[in-house]
Amino acid sequence: MGKNKKKGASRIEKATAKKEKKIAQRIKKDIGKIGEPEVSTIVAHIEAKNKAKNKVTETKIDNPSRRSNFTFVPHPDKDEIILFGGEFHNGKNTIMYNDLIFYNISHNTWTLVDAPGAPPSRSSHSAVSVAVDNGQLWIFGGEFASPSEYQFYHYNDLWVFGLKNRNWTKVMAEGGPCGRSGHRMVLSKRHLVLFGGFQDNTHNYQYFNDLYAFSLADYKWKTIKTSGQAPSPRSGCQMFAMDDGRIIVYGGYYKEKVKKDYDKGIILIDMYMLTPEKGDTDCSNYRWSKVKQAGSLPTARCSLSGSPIPGHNKAYVFGGVYDEEQGEDDLTSTFYNELYMLDMEQNTPTWRFISVKELASEEAQNLVNSETPAPTPRSHSGLAFKHNTLFVYGGIVEKGSKSLTLSDFYSLDIKKLKKWNVICNDDILKTVTSDCSSDDSMSTGDSSSESSESDGSSSDGQMDTD
Repeated sequence: MGKNKKKGASRIEKATAKKEKKIAQRIKKDIGKIGEPEVSTIVAHIEAKNKAKNKVTETKIDNPSRRSNFTFVPHPDKDEIILFGGEFHNGKNTIMYNDLIFYNISHNTWTLVDAPGAPPSRSSHSAVSVAVDNGQLWIFGGEFASPSEYQFYHYNDLWVFGLKNRNWTKVMAEGGPCGRSGHRMVLSKRHLVLFGGFQDNTHNYQYFNDLYAFSLADYKWKTIKTSGQAPSPRSGCQMFAMDDGRIIVYGGYYKEKVKKDYDKGIILIDMYMLTPEKGDTDCSNYRWSKVKQAGSLPTARCSLSGSPIPGHNKAYVFGGVYDEEQGEDDLTSTFYNELYMLDMEQNTPTWRFISVKELASEEAQNLVNSETPAPTPRSHSGLAFKHNTLFVYGGIVEKGSKSLTLSDFYSLDIKKLKKWNVICNDDILKTVTSDCSSDDSMSTGDSSSESSESDGSSSDGQMDTD
């Protein structure tokens, strides 16, 4: 019986490999007809072009162009927030970005920094800022698509940007994660700890629940050994590091194949604790455990944004979307603009719904018949915490059957919780009707420069990009 099973498994593997080969040949034939190079060649060209630059230029801009799936992290030392990458669908294709933009909180100014050797354009990557060597920004992974949108590329590269010397470096270290996007990465005990993510190349996909650590001391990757009940494979989860070395993983998303041509998306609302084993000092051995949640839990949603509060074992999450499938081809999406705080100091991680206080009566009178000055419901936005203030930028929302990418910018004093401050408005929701079935029709020329290869860096907006 065992021998027959082995032969059966072998036949299945051969059939799968044959199918994959046929699909690859078909895609190669399609891109051959339009004269498009292989996506790896396109990415290599962009990287070489960025490397050939020989000087740093800094340009003041009004605000970044509209986008989603970018990273938005606080500067480790200065009064700034750092935005990198992202994507924007203009109705015909998806433009990918690799611009690096700094927001100065005190002066309310945006600065575009164009430095030699920058990473190729990408979205759904991960970023961590650290107070090492006068400040560093670390970038891992993400995804890129060819101009035709036939080909997708998932990065497994690691980059560091020196915040003082304005210099990009591609870190060549073996043993790291495979190419992926939608993963999460946090700083813990002088290590970058990375979890989850997915790969999707239009004809198959894979979700991950593996765990890696990159040492900021010796620049080496290691696969973290774990025990206990691990989270299921997922992308787009929330991941927060605690002061004592523990790490929280919440929620996420994955797809499962229901039948041949139908994949169903699953939104997760579970929570796991990753605890260092006794005596572990170098992120080598951890224990997974599923934990209960208390308080006012968010309803099921994915593609929400999150930001930790350093030194307090707390974090904020904002927005998100819940997709309800009414069959194979009918999807209803509910977007949110709710703000929650997760208190990880408690024995049981506790959620609290954050209610912004009503405006003073005089202000309220001035706002009669006008829109509430708060971020509209959205997903895939940027959320950052600095100086007791939360900042929300961009994201995606739908108006009728039309998908809109935003460029508005807000702040909220979390000590006062009096009102959202509108830093930059976006009137796209007023100017676009809801009876159009296409995606964004707005141009990308808001204020920021486009990506270094914006005329050829496009991707398919139909992929899971959490």
